[in-house]
Amino acid sequence: MSKNNIQLLKGFRDYLPSEQIARRKIISKISEIFERFGFAPIETPALEQYELFKGKLGEDEKLMYKFKDLGDREVALRYDLTVPLARVVANYPDLPKPFKRYQVANVWRADNPQKGRFREFTQCDADIIGADSEIADAEVIAALSQAFMSLEVGEVVVRINNRTLIDKALEQLDVPKTSRVKFMRILDKMDKIGAEKVSEALKEEGFEESLLKNYEKAVREMDAEYESRMQNLLEGFGVINIQFDPYLMRGLDYYTGIIFEFFLKGKADFGSVGSGGRYDNLIGKFTGKDMPAVGGSIGLDRLFAALQDAGKISPQTAAEVIVFNLDKNLTADYLNMTTNLRAAGIDTEFIYDTAKIDKQFKYAESKNMQVAVIFGPDEAKKRVVNLKNLAEKKQVTVDLDNLVTEVKSMLW
Repeated sequence: MSKNNIQLLKGFRDYLPSEQIARRKIISKISEIFERFGFAPIETPALEQYELFKGKLGEDEKLMYKFKDLGDREVALRYDLTVPLARVVANYPDLPKPFKRYQVANVWRADNPQKGRFREFTQCDADIIGADSEIADAEVIAALSQAFMSLEVGEVVVRINNRTLIDKALEQLDVPKTSRVKFMRILDKMDKIGAEKVSEALKEEGFEESLLKNYEKAVREMDAEYESRMQNLLEGFGVINIQFDPYLMRGLDYYTGIIFEFFLKGKADFGSVGSGGRYDNLIGKFTGKDMPAVGGSIGLDRLFAALQDAGKISPQTAAEVIVFNLDKNLTADYLNMTTNLRAAGIDTEFIYDTAKIDKQFKYAESKNMQVAVIFGPDEAKKRVVNLKNLAEKKQVTVDLDNLVTEVKSMLW
């Protein structure tokens, strides 16, 4: 096998233990918050019929990984978790409404890899099906906001707009329906390319030079009452740093009402770390009957990359405590210590073979262990054990019978 055959595919990445442990802790915190808000977990397959997504993603459909399986069926790796959710709601019509669900799973997009953006990534979604209330809109945003707060990621800004207001503004300005999607896609690049280049792009596509300024004025006039209502609702849920952004469009075609994106303050170069909106017409494409729906998603990989960049991901280990192996004649004692520590809920590892103590320390430090249990022939005679705090480089000697209690005091 050539060396090239074992290289990672572009846009994909491995997560080694220290990173994956940190990711799992992040997922656990996000899931805990979602459940606190009343969202229940579901799971859907990674592979779906391509027809499920066809015509529902707009230009982004070209980014799907699709192929024919061994049964000559057109299938696709899921592009997002929202369209599969719509299928679930259509397949199980007796689900209680409003149906509040969350899902944490991988999705795939053949996008252009860049900082914090990959072709396989994990989304943490929370959605409410069957509620057309603006309170439901606000609660989804609040759930994501609370999740970011629980992760202590620093200040997060949520930008908000509304597709209904956008459509009304464009209708007032006599922009034909056939041109509106193109207009919105250009405006959605405002953060990336700036107002001057957006104006140039609009002009190149045949839009009037004054349209940009007229659109902003029209949408802000329509926005005032809506902005006040949403501000009150969001503040009632404890959401802060709210910005109403007339240029926010969101790329997917299925949005029908509120749209929003979350950004880490001072980390705008990573793009949004969370987003979503209302999609009242999507489920009707499967059932023939529209059903109100709103949801949001946290992009775990982009968030993780931003936190790594900011130095907020500390070294992680699977086990907190390590039992050194200094004498093969004491194996039974080592196994007994390891078992007792684990039974007390302490993540513990044991070194299988005897080795020089320096080598065992190096191994423990390489895995970011917190406490080393040191027990040799001299300690065995006295029925004591040495416990070393590996971070603080401090060591204490305690009675062997108090091992579990003393280790707990060092950890908790």
